Amino acid sequence: MIQLWLFLLMLLLVGGFALFRWYFSTDQKARRAMQAVPLLPAARVRDGQTARVIGEVLPGASVTAPLSGRPCAYWRVTVEEQRGGSKNRRWVTIVDEHEGVDFLLRDGDTKALVKTDFVQCVLEKDGKFSSGFLNDATPELDAFLRERGHSSQGLVFNKNMRYREGVVEPGEQVCVVGAGRWERDPDEEASAGTGYRDASMPTRLVLVAPEDGPLLLSDEASMLR
Repeated sequence: MIQLWLFLLMLLLVGGFALFRWYFSTDQKARRAMQAVPLLPAARVRDGQTARVIGEVLPGASVTAPLSGRPCAYWRVTVEEQRGGSKNRRWVTIVDEHEGVDFLLRDGDTKALVKTDFVQCVLEKDGKFSSGFLNDATPELDAFLRERGHSSQGLVFNKNMRYREGVVEPGEQVCVVGAGRWERDPDEEASAGTGYRDASMPTRLVLVAPEDGPLLLSDEASMLR
């Protein structure tokens, strides 16, 4: 009976620790921070106001996602390695990187330029790869690891590793939390020529990182409500 109680106590402690780590993880804190900011139509964001805006990513400049080769506005890659013995096996994150370019999104009739100088992103990781025993990493995965000082090979066998990639692509909906400011829309200004007076010149919203932290970016379904 005592052994059963000890076993249940151990399960409770392990489960509680896992829940604690999940709740206070960087991604979960970012999700809560995003949901805490009021959702506004892009057209209603005031200069200097930090707001949450949802819109469709427009085609434009792009980068190449390193694992899948997909053109995108932004990407994030995580690599985990399985470590420990049979009684203490766990996944350890050895790479967590993200990169992108400034991109445009449209919310209704309003365009917003998203500045990606300082970003924290939580992306849907739809690119999934693995390597391990009798499962060699692809040349692309190996090259990605080598550039960052890691290897998929152990002393004898391959290491058990999993690779996850998320991207922000044209046409998809994203949620952005940033500080807003308004500027003349250079694209509309160029096409309008001298037909507009200064007061009626088309404008666009610019979303940048707030003074107290990074711009937050996500394409997860739970963030698009």
